[in-house]
Amino acid sequence: MAAIQPFPALRYDPARLPDWGAVLGPPYDIVDAEQTARLKAASPHQIAHIETAAGPDEIAAAAQRLADWRAAGVLIQDDPALYLHEHQFTLDGQPRTRLALLAAVDLTPWEQGDVLPHEWTMPGPRQTRAELRDGVAADVSPLMAFIADRDGRVAAALNQALSLTPLSRGTDPAGDRHSLRRIDDPQTTSELSDAIAEQPIYMADGHHRYESALAVQERRAAANGAIDGPANRVLMGIVPASDPGLVVGATHRLIHADIPPDLPARLAPEFAAHPNPPADPHITLLAPAAPPVHFTANDAALEALPEHLPDSWRRLAPAVLQYAILDRHLGIDEAALAAGRAVTYIHAHTDAQAAVADGRAAAAFILPPPTLDQVFTAAQAGDRMPQKSTYFVPKLPTGLVLHPID
Repeated sequence: MAAIQPFPALRYDPARLPDWGAVLGPPYDIVDAEQTARLKAASPHQIAHIETAAGPDEIAAAAQRLADWRAAGVLIQDDPALYLHEHQFTLDGQPRTRLALLAAVDLTPWEQGDVLPHEWTMPGPRQTRAELRDGVAADVSPLMAFIADRDGRVAAALNQALSLTPLSRGTDPAGDRHSLRRIDDPQTTSELSDAIAEQPIYMADGHHRYESALAVQERRAAANGAIDGPANRVLMGIVPASDPGLVVGATHRLIHADIPPDLPARLAPEFAAHPNPPADPHITLLAPAAPPVHFTANDAALEALPEHLPDSWRRLAPAVLQYAILDRHLGIDEAALAAGRAVTYIHAHTDAQAAVADGRAAAAFILPPPTLDQVFTAAQAGDRMPQKSTYFVPKLPTGLVLHPID
């Protein structure tokens, strides 16, 4: 199974940057150009200066900036250790805390089963992230992963590590609070390594970055022969599945095509329509000048799904929506979905409502989030979930620690 290692992290020196949270940032794939510009303007040491670099010139500049930070003592390098990241945030008005173990994880191909994916990747981001990793010779942002931890050993060890003195504390630009603790006791690091080695690691966020790390490993091996050392590992934040702060959010669909006003009636043979949200998982249609309609799939809808779909998809809301509603009743097939014009994606329910209200979308479908068990089932079966099925919230921030690969 998966092997984790302590690693000699690069981290911001709290003596030089006491406002640690201000230099943390989100992963590259959830910020737009305007947000990136604001982050960079906030501090010359904001991690976005490194994390968002793309193309040869920007990556070369990011590598030089990273070297300058190290030379100036903005970043310091530790002896090998594991790290505990404590993330305090508010979701739906409720305070939550999530604990993640930051470790270097041995890179192995997906098919080996040590690290299991649940979604497909696209070639463009894979290439860009590989170029950045190779160019700056470091993992800048941790991949987010989770483990079943059925015996609770990892969760217990992480909770015990909360007694350690934090190295850094801070509040990030989004208002979330973070603290970082070093775990360097040999007995504890050995216990954590042994516990994780008994089970697979499931990817949450970071599929592109994992495949990019594999590409860098392969490229360096091809150029230099077999390689050993940190380039064979990737930085991950690993969360036990029992952690109440491990939250799978939903990705809703905005529809940019005509919606027939009698769609609820058309769906009646395969879906039950409810004026109020039912207790069972359901799909909600938001249309202009109409009350929301909440649909639950009957057996007929599930039985009518295409035979080629994996069994693990049969009760996933994105699959039911795509094949039993969008394709069958609205003519939005897989090709139209891939073209990216008929359907776009949004995460906040309120943002979906606003898009329908102001005419940016003809309608919206609000989906329930998948459960962790559904993610486990798909990954264990070797299936990839439908596009835009999961959205783990909040994201692991970039800049907690860096993992040098040279």
